[in-house]
Amino acid sequence: MIPLNLHLSGFLSYDQPVDLDFTGFELACISGANGAGKSSLLDAITWVLFGQARRRDDTVINSHAQKAEVILDFEYESNVYRVRRSKQHNKATVLEFTVRQADGSFKPLTEHSVGKTEERIVQVLHMDYDTFTNASFFLQNRADQFAQQTPTERKRILGNILGLEKWEQMRQAALDQRRSSENELIGLDSQLEEIKTELAESDQRRASLKQLEDNLKNAAKLREQKEKELETLHRQEATIREQKRLVDLLAGQAVAARQRLDDTVTKLTERRTEQETYRQQVKHATKIEAAYQTWQTLRKELEHWDEIAASFHQQDQRRAAPRMAIESEKARLEQERSSLLEQQRQIDDISEALPQAEAQIKEKQTALVLLVNRLDERAHLEEEQRSLNEALGACAAENRQLKGDMDALKERIDQLETAEGATCPVCGQPLSPKDRARLIKDLKQQGKDMGDRYRRNVAQTQEGEQRRATLEHSLVELQQLEADRQKQQRSLDQMENEARQAQLALDAWQSTGAQRLAEIISSLKKEDYAAKARQQLAEADAALKELGYDAAAHDACRRREQESRTSEEQFHSLEKARSALEPLEREIASLEQQRVAQEKEAEQQAADHQAAAAKYEAAAAGLPDLTQSDAELYQLREDENRLRMEVGAAQQKVAVLKDLRAREAEIKEQENAIKLRIARLKTLEHAFGKDGIPALLIEQALPEIEAQANALLDRLSPNGMSVHFETQKDYKAKNREDRKETLDILISDPMGQREYELYSGGEAFRVNFAIRLALSHLLAQRAGARLQTLVIDEGFGSQDADGRQRLIEAINLVQPDFAKILVITHLEELKDAFPARIEVEKTPLGSRLKVVTV
Repeated sequence: MIPLNLHLSGFLSYDQPVDLDFTGFELACISGANGAGKSSLLDAITWVLFGQARRRDDTVINSHAQKAEVILDFEYESNVYRVRRSKQHNKATVLEFTVRQADGSFKPLTEHSVGKTEERIVQVLHMDYDTFTNASFFLQNRADQFAQQTPTERKRILGNILGLEKWEQMRQAALDQRRSSENELIGLDSQLEEIKTELAESDQRRASLKQLEDNLKNAAKLREQKEKELETLHRQEATIREQKRLVDLLAGQAVAARQRLDDTVTKLTERRTEQETYRQQVKHATKIEAAYQTWQTLRKELEHWDEIAASFHQQDQRRAAPRMAIESEKARLEQERSSLLEQQRQIDDISEALPQAEAQIKEKQTALVLLVNRLDERAHLEEEQRSLNEALGACAAENRQLKGDMDALKERIDQLETAEGATCPVCGQPLSPKDRARLIKDLKQQGKDMGDRYRRNVAQTQEGEQRRATLEHSLVELQQLEADRQKQQRSLDQMENEARQAQLALDAWQSTGAQRLAEIISSLKKEDYAAKARQQLAEADAALKELGYDAAAHDACRRREQESRTSEEQFHSLEKARSALEPLEREIASLEQQRVAQEKEAEQQAADHQAAAAKYEAAAAGLPDLTQSDAELYQLREDENRLRMEVGAAQQKVAVLKDLRAREAEIKEQENAIKLRIARLKTLEHAFGKDGIPALLIEQALPEIEAQANALLDRLSPNGMSVHFETQKDYKAKNREDRKETLDILISDPMGQREYELYSGGEAFRVNFAIRLALSHLLAQRAGARLQTLVIDEGFGSQDADGRQRLIEAINLVQPDFAKILVITHLEELKDAFPARIEVEKTPLGSRLKVVTV
């Protein structure tokens, strides 16, 4: 990975946008005072690629910025990629990954989530964060990151550097296939056990089939015998059914003959009753005829009175229209009088309430003037609130910055107070006790000054919060007063409108309503309304008086006519009886003859039915119960069908034995093949495991790493130091013949051979530096230059002048193997040793940088 351009904005100490162009140099140092922002450039690279830095989440956002953003353009395997990562406060991270095409545009490689996009970047680089930093970055205070790991972790990191993770994937694939084969073998064992269980029942199944076949033959014989018996019985039952139908037919004929005789007797009785009634009517003929004549006379008299009454009613109808007109006019006047009286009562109420309403209107007008005067204060309070919010925001922002600076300062003081030896734990320079005390004192004074500013801000914030609460309370009260003012204004407008309407109503009543009420009362009292209708009524009364109509005599005549009206019906019945007597007597004689003949027929039909019924009962008495016989035959058929199904099932069980034996042989063959596959997969697991091919590859790579590291140590160490990697050692248990896999680092010097952990200070760093450069050199050769950038962060603090010079020579020695080498230092005497330098400084607006080429 070769960086081309780095853009930072709002990231850690870089508040304003900053761009770093890597294309103008191959070897450069990054210089600047402690805390200026040198290491933040490395944090920006690891954060934009992997989402990891010394700080995580929202802590990477500068305290004065709303968003942190880093954009890195880099070249890898002849392709140019761009990664952009940004983070806002309390919001999700945004990550974009693109590759430049031939036309200069960028093609998106971003996945559907941040995690998947980070996996895509790792796939392109073939490096995760740990491998990237261990092989390429000498981070501040982590120069021994690889050497300080456990032997197991060293092997893992080295394996990742050498690209051995694919062997673990292959081992896992072999393990998954083996487990799947073992599960398949378990399933086949289960099937084989089931087959053996069924084959053990072979003799029992054949015996059962023979028994069932015999039972089926016996059941068929019984069923055939029962069918023949039942067929004979059914023929007998059919003959008896024919006799039963004849008995039922004769019974119906006998009943029909008896019914016809009964009908004739009934009809004969009705006709004789009707004959007697007609004879009685003819017997009283003289009386009926006299009553009928009297009724005719009364009808003529009633017709005369009806003619007079019609004339009277015609004259009486002339009275209805004027009488109705008089009553209608009276009702209208009375209704209008009631309405005007109600208006008069309302006007009286309005007259009494109007002075009080006018007084209330004046009171509301005065109260509204007072409210408007109070609401004029709101603009001044709102302006004061805005100014106070800005001041509180500035205090809070400054305190967040002070808190971070004080925490960093306290960490430096703690390191200085707890450090041992004459080396500064912060910058790695030689430090005397006096210098340490002076430095601690200066740092504490800085911390006290920051703390005083922090506490002043806290006090100002507390006072401001109290004042803001007071302002908010006052503004809330004014807001409530504004709502009250609007409500009272609406009430005043309504009251004024009601007062105007009341005055208009008073004026209208005085001009028209009072005068009209007096006129109506006078007219009702004198009854001088509807004069024309009153004249028409008087004329109609005079005409009725001239007719001489007697309503009582008319009613008496009507009652007598109604009482005599029944004589008309009696007269018509008399005429009907005289004409019906002769034909009725002839019909009665005919019915009597018919009755005698029907009596003889009914007796003969009854005798025939009794004879046929006796014969049927004698034949039916000897017939067996056919229902029971049918049920027995049905049961025999069911038993035969059940046995036939059981025979079929038994035949199937016997027939399947041959297939089971073939399946048994097939499963055994499959088991042998699976067992052979499992054995081969176990061999592959061991070969692909950490003690197999990867271990061999590591052992093959270690001599090259040792050679590269020792070549660098020859230049770095004047004492002839060399490094050796040990991959196996004896177990503590003496009875074990095998050896334990490890990756120990052994260092040789004129004093002998010792483990890495026994070295400290400058010598340990030289070893770390040599191993790190050897690993990077190995990557450049084996991985096709996948890692072409080397970064050393504060790597010279623990070296003396001669050691620093040797390290610079070593860097120049390996420079051809890397496209970019960056060295971070705060030592002024080393700046001129590099052909280019990136100068970083801290300003009130955040960190700034510039590239200087010698």
